[in-house]
Parts: sequence; C-alpha cells; structure tokens
Amino acid sequence: MSIINNAENIKRLLNKELNVKVSVALFGQPGSGKSSLVNKIVGQKVAEVGVETDKTVEAAEYEAKGLRFVDLPGYGTKNFPKETYFERFNIPKFDLFLCVTSGKLHQADTEFFQELIKLNKVCIFVVNKHDELWEDGVKIEELEKRKIEDITRHAGQEIRIVFTSCKLDTGLNTLDEEIYNNLSEAKRERWARGAKAYSLNFLKEKEAASEKHVVLMAAAAAANGLNPIPGADIAIDFGILLELFREIREDFGLDDDALSDLKHSSIPAIATLANNAVEYATKEGLLILLKRFSSRATVKQFSKYVPVIGQVIAAGLGFAITLKVGNSYLDDAYKLAEEILKRRLQSK
Repeated sequence: MSIINNAENIKRLLNKELNVKVSVALFGQPGSGKSSLVNKIVGQKVAEVGVETDKTVEAAEYEAKGLRFVDLPGYGTKNFPKETYFERFNIPKFDLFLCVTSGKLHQADTEFFQELIKLNKVCIFVVNKHDELWEDGVKIEELEKRKIEDITRHAGQEIRIVFTSCKLDTGLNTLDEEIYNNLSEAKRERWARGAKAYSLNFLKEKEAASEKHVVLMAAAAAANGLNPIPGADIAIDFGILLELFREIREDFGLDDDALSDLKHSSIPAIATLANNAVEYATKEGLLILLKRFSSRATVKQFSKYVPVIGQVIAAGLGFAITLKVGNSYLDDAYKLAEEILKRRLQSK
C-alpha cells in the first residue's frame, strides 16, 4: 500500500475517532446541582450554574472534549408531557443517564427511571451535595444508609447510587469510574480523555487512552510530511504535532494557570517538565525536540502498528521520530497531572 493510501486511511481513522461522542443525559429536580456536576466532570465551566431547565422550552446542552451533556427538563410537566417526551428529546440516543438529587426523590423522576429500564438504559443515581447531608446526632453512615434505602424503595430495585459533593470534590472519582465502566470500548477511551481525573487510577486510564491517540497523530504527522527536520533528511507535519500537544495539555488539565504554578515548583524535575510543556508547544521548541529524537531514532518496523497505520508508515523513520516525540510529551503531561492530583488529594 502506498504512503498516500496509508495517509488517507489514517485520516479516516482520526475522523472516526473525532466523531466518537459520549452523550450523557441528566435529570432530577431543580436545585440538585446538575450544572455544577457537569462542570466538575469536565474540569471547566461549560454550564451556567443556577439555570432551571424546567423553566425553559428546551433541554440545556453542553459539550466539551467530546463529552456531550444534556440537562433534561422535568418529565410529565405541562410543557413536557409524558406522551411526547421520549420522542421530543430522542431519549434512546443517550449512552447513559444520571438522576441527580440532593433531597427527596420525586415521583416524576421515578417514573422516568422506570421508562428507561424498559429501554435497557443505564441510569446512575447521584446524591449530590453530600457535604449538606447532616442531622444533629446522626452519623453520616446512617444518613447515607437512609438515603440509599429511600431511593431504592422509590426505584423498586437495586440501583447504582453515588454520593458526590461539588464543593469538596468527593465522590467524583467514583462517578468517573462508574460511567467509564458502563460505556463501550471506543466511548470509554473518549470518556477517559475528556473527563477530569479525580483518582490516580483514572489518570492511568486517561494516559492509556491518550497513547492510542498519539499513535494516530504521530502517523498522520509522518505521512503528511511538510516541514524538513534539519540534519534528519526527513519531513513531517509540525502542525499536526502541535495540535496533538494542545490536545494532550487539554486532556490532562494543563492550562496556563496550572503550568505557571508548576513552573515555580520546589521540585526541580517538576519545574523543568512544566517549562518544557510550554516551550515545546511552539514551533521553535518542537523543532528542538524533533532534532533531539531524530538523532536517537532508528529505522525499524513497528509491527504492532501495521494493522492500524499500514506497513509503509510503521516502518519509516518519520513515524519512529514522531511517535517518540508524541509519547515523550504525553509522559511529561502525565507526570505533571499526577503532581497536581497528588497535591489535591493531600490537601483534603
């Protein structure tokens, strides 16, 4: 197969990957903190907090990093009657559902859940605002037990229940993993890359999903050679690698503020990594990185990648270089994100 055909195949694979979305529908009564929960899941403000969807004429939609969230309005209300609800909001299309509550479960939510069961849809019950779960003289374990028993009684069966607090970041790691475990493989990878990591285990899942993306982007950069690497007698596409670096930083939550903080870390290795993450994100910095790895790369066939990117590219020096560069940047990003997460966990 020629390099042109290989390049077209890689482009198709990247487009296919790009088109994978995870769609999550949230329902529950106003005031339960659904918008805050969405913002916490993606690690950035995408939903306006305090907007009550029952007062709107449509569902509220938010999308970030391949994750799509829809805050559904109340089921069975005057504006949204039961008879037309599922068709109006195309309920079967969603990958899974979150019933978010911070108080008593309402009858409308229970009825909606029962309809979801008939469609074999996954629904996770999220008791949000866990930090406000309090009663004088009663232990938190007893209050949680009561809440679980109440929801289970309304639902009429054993169900998944996760306690979360957007204020204290508690339970978000459990929710991340619960959603991840109920998705198909491709959508798991999309979720792992897009959702914010609240545990070291989930951060490892993010790294593994990102490694697969690096392979495709590295192959695309090698196949679409535009810029010569001085001294390497080979050309690659700088733009694709710079885009890959941007995606890696975004997936690992390494925005300007985070990197600025890490650049002043008391740990020299962390400060160096943060400086590198900023420096290599420019064309000039990338060229330095490429020249460094081009002197180490050897022409070899990466046989395990042949079924995906083709033999011509897998066996080329360009791919050897771009893959090493991509994995190096990913490894640095992982270490930086791990440092941020460990700090956050230690401060609790």
